[in-house]
Amino acid sequence: MSILVIGSLNMDISITTARIPNMGETVTGTAFSTRPGGKGGNQAIAVSRLGGNVDFLGVVGNDMYGEILRKNLQDNRVSFYGNVSANTATGAAVITVCDGDNCIILNSGANDLVTPELITENAWLFQKADYVVMQLEIPIETVLTAAKLAKENDCKVIVNPAPYKPLPKELLNYIDILIPNEHEASLLTGIPISNRASAESALTAIRNTGIDTVIITLGSQGSIYNIHENIFFCEARKTKCVDTTAAGDTYIGGLTTMLEKGHSFADAVAFATAAAAITVSGHGAADSIPTFDEVERFMTVK
Repeated sequence: MSILVIGSLNMDISITTARIPNMGETVTGTAFSTRPGGKGGNQAIAVSRLGGNVDFLGVVGNDMYGEILRKNLQDNRVSFYGNVSANTATGAAVITVCDGDNCIILNSGANDLVTPELITENAWLFQKADYVVMQLEIPIETVLTAAKLAKENDCKVIVNPAPYKPLPKELLNYIDILIPNEHEASLLTGIPISNRASAESALTAIRNTGIDTVIITLGSQGSIYNIHENIFFCEARKTKCVDTTAAGDTYIGGLTTMLEKGHSFADAVAFATAAAAITVSGHGAADSIPTFDEVERFMTVK
């Protein structure tokens, strides 16, 4: 069996700066790079590097960036299914990194061609999957179609609601695990998250919509999650923060891989937390995702 990731592939165009410029202002940057990214691609590569068997369903353009992204998936033992569009450019993200944090401008490009029809055409992929993982860098109607098909094939559905979009009520019926960060959880619930108590309130509010399991990632503060009616908190592992890009994607990849292998939910969260900590200590998106062995070694360090 395997994990099926449906989602986005982007080329990340990144630059580091000492401060974010004001509108109309030019500042000097350093460490310019172009690296493979996209939440879908990052999550699929995280699953593979962390020991999972993964298929990826998406769309890229018939251009240089699309070729690079497909080769990167292949190099990371991720099987690519979907289309190469001759008429639409590959998705791209322009990332500004400042003090270890980042802001992103996204052009969806070919990711908008991940349509409900593409899901239906590749329905056979759901028949061999245990888990289906999705984000919101593809059309929301596609996420709904895929979630329905996943449940028809007895797959667990994990959704990362990023970037934030309102979730259709019908979609809530098909999600097994929802994994927002604190900003997305605040937008979903209207509850500003500033501490553990407000995070618990947001988690409870999301669960009251009918979703069984919720994890809210809280950056350097760790994550909060539920197992049935009980709420737990997992502290972040301390590392030097260089670039937070793909930390959440690594977390999701690590969690899904451990769950697919039969580990307990608490152990899967601990593993995902350690994997994300390693990611923030490196530059770039897919390039910073660790391997299973790296995470195991890291977890032995007190």
